[in-house]
Amino acid sequence: MQDHTHAEVRVWIGFAASFSLAFLATILAQDRLTAEQVWAVWTLALSAGFMNHGFWHRDRISLLSSSVSMVLALLSLVFYPALFPAGWIVLGCGSAISGLYNHSRNQSLIGVFVALGGMVHLLATLMAATALPVLLVWLVLAGLIFITVGSETTSPVPHFIGVAWILVSVASYAFFPEFMFWSLFLVFAAGMIANLFYLYRLLGRVPKVGEILSFASRALFLKGLKKPIDQYRVVAILLRGNVGAKNVTHDVLSHLEPACLPVLLLGPTAPMELSLTPRTKVAWVTGVSGLSGLDVPVLSPEDPTAVSVFLTKTLDALPNDVVPVILGDFLDNMIPHMDARLFHKYYADQASAARVANRTLIPIVSVDIHREVDVNVVKRFADVIIENREREAHGRLIREVRVSNRVDDIHTDWERY
Repeated sequence: MQDHTHAEVRVWIGFAASFSLAFLATILAQDRLTAEQVWAVWTLALSAGFMNHGFWHRDRISLLSSSVSMVLALLSLVFYPALFPAGWIVLGCGSAISGLYNHSRNQSLIGVFVALGGMVHLLATLMAATALPVLLVWLVLAGLIFITVGSETTSPVPHFIGVAWILVSVASYAFFPEFMFWSLFLVFAAGMIANLFYLYRLLGRVPKVGEILSFASRALFLKGLKKPIDQYRVVAILLRGNVGAKNVTHDVLSHLEPACLPVLLLGPTAPMELSLTPRTKVAWVTGVSGLSGLDVPVLSPEDPTAVSVFLTKTLDALPNDVVPVILGDFLDNMIPHMDARLFHKYYADQASAARVANRTLIPIVSVDIHREVDVNVVKRFADVIIENREREAHGRLIREVRVSNRVDDIHTDWERY
């Protein structure tokens, strides 16, 4: 299953793994490596991290630039150590170009910082400058990268880590150079602890490792839910603007516990648009006729009874040790074929069945295309309402989420994600 949150976590894990291996190699071979070769090892580690980023985000430009950077780093490590700044420059330029191509201002800024650091290091090598001032430049750039990463998240922790990192770097350089690395280690450790406490207050529970690594950057369901999502009976997800139900479906699936078995009732979202595991049960509620070659049942949106029969048969056939979670945007196709009274009865019956059978129902509804009275019915029978909207602010489209959790009495304001 591919979704943005999982990709971000894997990117962070990739950088952590490559940096850890570089640190280990530097420690074990410190007597055999020159200072320039040590920098080449770290260039290789950073290139590996960016290659991992390009792989998970399917970014060809990042893959190409990180590959060239790795080749330059290996050549400098073996033959000409002074060549290593070229790897940083190529890597930074590739990241900056990729950010422009993908309309990611933060990625472009990070690329500019990396390229700038490589240029400063190359100039210092040509001028035979001392190592400590160059290191200070890199540490300041690292702090700026933390601040840039923080601008993508709702968490203030990366901003504070970046600011503290820069201040401690400059102060240590000026007064206690011998304690510079220990001071920065304490800054980073304190930042991770602060992030843990921030997420605990935000989520109302102990955060998972992936949530800590990603700083809760883009997940839609990290706010306002004290328990796993399958512990709630009816969770209504309302979409406004150009927020794709496909992405929301993937995001919900990524937050289900291992014991959960998804039962997807899809509407405008087609089954072939999703990457699903074989154990997932799927039906497509659509009016399209003459479909062939599909291995999923096709149900008419004009026949609510057929949808109910599919659910009954599917749920009755499940083992007792699984937790069924009914999920999908099927109501978007069904509501136009029902009047207000019929829809009220149908949805009330589905919500009541979920509560009686102790299972979870998660309808995804695009509110822009439905009558207000039908949207109010969806809200009325929901234990949790998660609203996602896209709006324009200062010429830019921003996306926000708001949660109303009646079970735990938690109600959040609109927050960007």
